[in-house]
Amino acid sequence: MPVRGAHSYGLSFDEIIKLLGGDDESRKAVVLLRKYWKKGRIPKDELDVETALTLDYFRLALPVSSFHDSLSWKMRFFAVEDMEIPYIVRFFIEDVEKGRGDWRKTVERYFKAIGEERAEEFAKIFEEMVDRSKNLIICGEDIVDISMKYGRDGGVVIAEMKGAGLISPTVGCGAFGRAKAPLYEINRFFAMLLENQRS
Repeated sequence: MPVRGAHSYGLSFDEIIKLLGGDDESRKAVVLLRKYWKKGRIPKDELDVETALTLDYFRLALPVSSFHDSLSWKMRFFAVEDMEIPYIVRFFIEDVEKGRGDWRKTVERYFKAIGEERAEEFAKIFEEMVDRSKNLIICGEDIVDISMKYGRDGGVVIAEMKGAGLISPTVGCGAFGRAKAPLYEINRFFAMLLENQRS
C-alpha cells in the first residue's frame, strides 16, 4: 500500500518509517540515519542485529568491510560492525530534515553537487533503470542504452550512479542468464520511493 506524503513535495520521517514496515527496527533505523547522516557512518555500538539487517536490506546503510575490497553490496561482510551510509541516502535524509523528502529533487541536488549539468536527467535515467530491471538487477548494457538516450556516456553514468549509492555491481546471473555485460543492483529504498510516488 502506498504511503502518501503529508506534503505535495515529499515524505516525512513518520511516512518513511511506514514505508520501511512501520516496526521497531524501521523506527530505530530512521533514528540512526537522522543521527549519523552528516558523519556518513553508523557506529557498531549503536546497532543491534535486526536494525542492521533492516538498514542493509533497504540499502540505507551497508557494512564497512567487504570481501576482497569489492564494491558490491552483496560482498559486504555481515556482522554487526560500523555501517556506511551511501551519499544519496545522506542527501535524502538532509532533504527530509528540511521538509523536502522528494527522491527526484534529492537525485537532482546530488548530481548538481558533483558538477553535472542537466542534473534532472539523472532522476529520469534512474526511473528508466528501475523500469528495465528484473528484481532490482539491471544489465550494464541497459544502463548504457538509457544513458545514450540522454546523450551521456554510459560508463560515466554507471560510475556516478555507483558513487552516489544508487547502484552497486552485483554477482550472479539471476533472470539475465549468462549476461554479456556486468550486472548492477539498484538501491531498494530509492526504487521503493519511486514506486511509492507513482501510486
